[in-house]
Amino acid sequence: MLIVGITGGIGSGKTTVCKIFELIGVPVFYADDEAKKIYNNKAIKLKVVKVFGATILNKNKEVDKKKLSEKVFNDKVLLAKLNAIIHPEVRKRFGEWRKKQKGKKYVIKEAAIMIESGAYKELDYLISINSPKLLRIKGIINKNILTISEIKKRMNKQISDKKRAEYSDVVITNDGKHSLIKQVLDLHKKLSRK
Repeated sequence: MLIVGITGGIGSGKTTVCKIFELIGVPVFYADDEAKKIYNNKAIKLKVVKVFGATILNKNKEVDKKKLSEKVFNDKVLLAKLNAIIHPEVRKRFGEWRKKQKGKKYVIKEAAIMIESGAYKELDYLISINSPKLLRIKGIINKNILTISEIKKRMNKQISDKKRAEYSDVVITNDGKHSLIKQVLDLHKKLSRK
C-alpha cells in the first residue's frame, strides 16, 4: 500500500482535493484535524501544560489552541517543543488508521506542513497543491476564520509553492481554470497502477 501525501499552503484547496479522492473511494487521513483532537488526550494536555504553563488552558480546562498558536507563532524553539509533543502522536494514530485500510492500493495523508515537519520523508509519493495567493486569501476570508493580516502572516511563515514543488512528485494546480476533478482522476489512474 502506497502512502501518498497531500500538502499545500493555507487556503490552497487541500481539503477540496482530498474530498474528490474520497468520492472515488480513496481513504484520507486528515493529519491537521487529528492534531487538533490530540489536545483532548490527558497525557498530551499535561505535556503541553508542562511546557507552556496552565495559562494555556481555557475556563473549561482545555488547551486554548488560539492562545497556543499565538505563543508558538513567532518562537521557533517553542514551536519545536510543541511539534515534539504532537507529531509523534499524529504519526502513531496514522499508523493505526493505515492498518485498518485493507485492500487499498494507496491511502492519503493530508497535512499543511508536511515538508517543514519532515513528514514527507515517510511518504511514497507527494502531491502539492498550488493556488494563486489572491484566490487563497479570498477563499479563507469567505470562511470568516481569519483576517487578511492573519492570513498573510501565516502565508509568510509557510514555504512557497515553488519550494514545495521541489519536494513533490506532482503539483495540482488550483486556479479556477484547470479542472481539479480531471487532475485527481488522472493521478488516481497513475497511483492505482503503482
